[in-house]
Amino acid sequence: MWNTSRPAKTAEWLCTRCGVTNRRLVEPAATTAKDRCVSCRQRHLIRIDDSPVRWQAEAA
Repeated sequence: MWNTSRPAKTAEWLCTRCGVTNRRLVEPAATTAKDRCVSCRQRHLIRIDDSPVRWQAEAA
């Protein structure tokens, strides 16, 4: 579980199955993370993109 007393950045991504916008807090130095869509529960691997907030997602 994420320690909320440490700094974090927001990784926002779109589900490849249902298109819902999802957000996850990640460590400031993170370039990849795993997450699950809040709507359809599809697992994704998310990767940082050119935008510091909007990340690219692919189904895992």
